[in-house]
Amino acid sequence: MKKSRQTPALVAASILLIIISSVIPSDKSAWLGALQTILLGAGLLGCCMAFVRFTKGGKGKR
Repeated sequence: MKKSRQTPALVAASILLIIISSVIPSDKSAWLGALQTILLGAGLLGCCMAFVRFTKGGKGKR
């Protein structure tokens, strides 16, 4: 996959993980709460990685 398409795909996957984590009913089970935390963390990490990739992508193209 081209680098120009990796960042939007990473952002979309991260947003999808965050949305899925918000739908999980964590009050019913400790395992669901742990799953929600893991999905939210993965989504936030993906957003941060996409931001870093976006900021590094603009350097050197002048």
